[in-house]
Amino acid sequence: MNYRLIIFSVALLFLPPLALTLAEQEWEAPQPIMGAVWAPALLGMAALLAFSLLLDTLTFRRGSHSLLRSQRSYLLWCGVAGMLAGMLLGYLNLFAGAWFTPAAETAGLLLAALGGMLLLPAVLITRLWLAGLPGLVKLGTRRLALPALPAEASAKSLLLAALIGLLVGTIHIEHLGWLFWLSPLLLLAALQLLWHESTVFSGLAQGDWSRMLLGALAGILVCGGALASYRAGGGAIYLASDTWQMLIWFALFGLLCLQIGDIVAEHWRGKSRGEVFKKKSFPIPVVSKKDR
Repeated sequence: MNYRLIIFSVALLFLPPLALTLAEQEWEAPQPIMGAVWAPALLGMAALLAFSLLLDTLTFRRGSHSLLRSQRSYLLWCGVAGMLAGMLLGYLNLFAGAWFTPAAETAGLLLAALGGMLLLPAVLITRLWLAGLPGLVKLGTRRLALPALPAEASAKSLLLAALIGLLVGTIHIEHLGWLFWLSPLLLLAALQLLWHESTVFSGLAQGDWSRMLLGALAGILVCGGALASYRAGGGAIYLASDTWQMLIWFALFGLLCLQIGDIVAEHWRGKSRGEVFKKKSFPIPVVSKKDR
């Protein structure tokens, strides 16, 4: 888990500036816009926290199981991972200019980190709540099955696409911006395959689209609600995308959150090898027929 997240973070941090260096281009710092940011952001975070607590409570009442009540430590570590993911996405935005707020570079990264700390657990909670709605999961199951490719070939293809997005996409953001923002998910999925782990796309070979659809829907609901709360509180933000593009970015963020959540969950999955194969005590006791 640690190695994959380290490689993921290093790639996102160094590849975009490396691309500008190789292309002999200078980085232009995004200009903050006028307006309020911190008070509306705190209001939006409070609304997002209340929304998450509500859905977690509804999930618990429905099945006596929820992430906050049954897997609290896992959810806390997901918050830490979400903070890292939010900061990295905020850092990528310094090169892409997908959104502009009154916060400067450092303050913007801090704001993105705090937002990611709540957004990632909120997406996981929302997806679990959606999975319990009658008939919703069945909409994505037993659909068109995609051909199953070898894991190594798939990993190489995803890795190549991610590298192109982070390198070429940084230079030609106006044409390859979609691949630039898709690159974090592709890179993380490639690392998962190289480590022989599952990805959010693993069910497609069996025709199971439910996890992808629910994750994308959870990302849209959570990110859309957080943005609406921020704007309702008077927060200033300029988005360089139309509504349909924003829905796609929110859906991709939901899938990225699921993939990060899977990596964090590996620490709690099953038992360690030492626990499964316990060593026998030595010397081994011998029972004779007379002792029976």
